Amino acid sequence: MSAQQLSRRLRGLAFGGDYNPEQWDAAVWKEDDELMRRARVNLATVGVFSWALLEPEEGRYDFTWLDAHLDRLHANGVAVDLATPTASPPPWFSLAHPDALPVTAEGVRLTHGSRDTYCLAAPAYRAAARRLAAALAERYGDHPAVALWHVHNEYATLCWCDHVAAAFRTWLRARHGSLDALNEAWGTAFWSQRYGSWEQVLPPRATQWHRNPGQSLDFHRFWSDEVLGAYREQRDAIRARSDRPVTTNLMLPGYQNLDLWAFGGEVDLVAIDHYPVAPGLDAAADTAFGADRARSFGGGRPWLLMEQGTSTVYDGDRVLGKEPGETLRHSLGHIARGSEGALFFQWRQSPAGAEQWHSAMVPHAGPGSRVFREVEQTGAAVARLGELAGSTVTAHAAVLHDSDAW
Repeated sequence: MSAQQLSRRLRGLAFGGDYNPEQWDAAVWKEDDELMRRARVNLATVGVFSWALLEPEEGRYDFTWLDAHLDRLHANGVAVDLATPTASPPPWFSLAHPDALPVTAEGVRLTHGSRDTYCLAAPAYRAAARRLAAALAERYGDHPAVALWHVHNEYATLCWCDHVAAAFRTWLRARHGSLDALNEAWGTAFWSQRYGSWEQVLPPRATQWHRNPGQSLDFHRFWSDEVLGAYREQRDAIRARSDRPVTTNLMLPGYQNLDLWAFGGEVDLVAIDHYPVAPGLDAAADTAFGADRARSFGGGRPWLLMEQGTSTVYDGDRVLGKEPGETLRHSLGHIARGSEGALFFQWRQSPAGAEQWHSAMVPHAGPGSRVFREVEQTGAAVARLGELAGSTVTAHAAVLHDSDAW
């Protein structure tokens, strides 16, 4: 039903991407309004990395700047996919709650200075995330600009801290029932690993040689369930205050430690980010398979391409250019396989920061560039395909994927 809600709201397929107006000034916002009209943008993802602005200090929220941008986008005919910015806690949070910073398998506690500097199992983090989601939904649950809610961003950073250890033990008790059953399942008679109390059981941290494979498998199962629990908390806080559909952006199985099919049953609309690792024919094959896999997360229902790149792909440490026309081909490839549109990260290329060179709909070269001309061409094509909204795809072949086996 949520795909239909979105397509009815947009009167067709979605086209647009992440929009971070806080990086710019009023002159650029004015140009953005004009360029979005030219590109046929009708949906913008807002607020993904805005925690520091929305909550400048603990418990004090500032929504005035976001009010203005949602009103501006709505006035210009652009609907909003409003995000909870919980993937990037602000510096004050890390200073106030150092135990909520992630710990590596080697026991190194990471410091603030990037995104994803949080432990998902830390009580302080979970409480802050719930509060922020509730505050956003209280403020914007009925805002006319909001068409979709976007929880978090690309779950989820792994952690091996003591909070995780405690949560892992709780999960293991529920799964195995007794310590004897756990020892049997993990085969701890081998290498003298038998556990005599629950307090002895830890996450699979760095050790001398091979980890116990049963322990590692259960840890990955546990973490996927922990992530899903964190998502549900924010989703339910939003649902209590808004009737708009709620989703999150899923990534490739190799990037996220998630059972993506389990997630597909919990989101109102399956949404994915997809970045091929090579240009040309390899990218075309990757796009096709990734789109079909995304469709399967929701049991064949329409889904949404939440992020893609306009003009680059990533091959390890290299950034490679897409061939002319690939923005259109990739976008239509996803739509042909069930996507309710084509969105990008991001609308305008960042003036600074770690992803300054991540491709965007409006590149550093501006609207006079080949990239923006291709964006305009793609937006026009997507607008012409509005009748496809809500349609389904019949597949004639299948690939069996088992998350536990993988």
